[in-house]
Amino acid sequence: MEQWWISFSWGLKRELTPINNFFLFLIKNEDFSISMKFVLEGNYNKDLIYKIQEKKIPVSHVVVHVPNTPIGNSSIFLPFKQYSFSEFEEYTKVIQEMGIIPIAGLDSTCQGNLEAHSEHNKATMQLLQSLKTIGYSEILLSSPNNVGFFKEQYQGAKIYVSYSQYITSMNRARIFSNIGAHSIILHPDIIRSFNSLKNFMKMKAQSNNGKSLDFIIPLNIGCNWGCIYWYQHHNLQSHRTINSPIFWDQMNVSDVQDGYDYSLLNCWKQRIEKPVSFLKGGWVSPWNIIEYENLGFNYFFFSTYQLSVSKIMNILKSYMEKSTDLNLFDYIRIPTPYGDYWDPNTMNASIYEFNSLNVKDFCHDFPYNAPFPFEEQISQYCSDFNKKIIVKDPNQKERMLTLINKKIGEIQKGVGKKEK
Repeated sequence: MEQWWISFSWGLKRELTPINNFFLFLIKNEDFSISMKFVLEGNYNKDLIYKIQEKKIPVSHVVVHVPNTPIGNSSIFLPFKQYSFSEFEEYTKVIQEMGIIPIAGLDSTCQGNLEAHSEHNKATMQLLQSLKTIGYSEILLSSPNNVGFFKEQYQGAKIYVSYSQYITSMNRARIFSNIGAHSIILHPDIIRSFNSLKNFMKMKAQSNNGKSLDFIIPLNIGCNWGCIYWYQHHNLQSHRTINSPIFWDQMNVSDVQDGYDYSLLNCWKQRIEKPVSFLKGGWVSPWNIIEYENLGFNYFFFSTYQLSVSKIMNILKSYMEKSTDLNLFDYIRIPTPYGDYWDPNTMNASIYEFNSLNVKDFCHDFPYNAPFPFEEQISQYCSDFNKKIIVKDPNQKERMLTLINKKIGEIQKGVGKKEK
């Protein structure tokens, strides 16, 4: 096969990387760009937006989850505080003034069929009009019915599909494209399978009735691989954030004895007991992000959940520089249960030590070409690497597991709020 070489520029260093005719086709015909762009999941911190512009960090978009709406949000990284719609407008204005594109987050996975009610639909139409007035032209969605709804009722908008839709196959991506999606945040479970990612890039190169489909790589979602609680977590988030004229107080009515935490507590239990499930998960470190750029990806989704402005800036620079001195758990985001069980510092004390050099070694030798969804090769690699991980505080680890098991047991008994 005829071989070509292209010069890639990474900050201060340049590398020559061989490319085949397929990638040459992309460069000639698809306006191929290797410049990294971050899509941030915003945290309503205006100082972060100002700092991004000051330091010229390549953030192209910020997802702003719209509060108190009839549609709701399913993000597992929603801030604890429920913001007002006026705060949403103010934050959006700052993003727009800084030349960044805001994406309205409405990625509910389930509305409990409330959308079938006429009063609920009226409230949704009012929301759409408000978003148009504010200046939103890009929307993050999840439910297929919402994708179709926005295609018809919010014409001209660019529609993104959330990672909550578990898109790990070209077929799922193609169906979402057919009903109106323009860009898809891939699910973390698929991003370690480079053979699959190459197929997504081939799909991107092909137009579908004149419309192209973009793909975004999530960077720092710290979920366990193949998590069975994924859908429950997203659905619970969706219900608790819906503010509907049909059912307007779901957050307080539905969350009986912190029952929303069932899925999260089980994920934490598995993560603490068996770190192999976390190692297999689809996170990307500064050490291996170059591999994804070499495949042709240049949009990367980054969650700012529970991170300070200074820490976010440090992490983004690390991804840009392709190296870091941070512990993995400094930048990988893991959602925190809503109940008041432990202090975040106490939680971190139970996590395994996974320093920068360990991460570098892990990413360097990972079997990226192992077939998906077969697990044998990846499981063996992660099991072997697990022996290098050190528990920071064994006693704290056991105390947390005891606490988690107790709470899970309480929820499974189905004990509700006591009547006064």
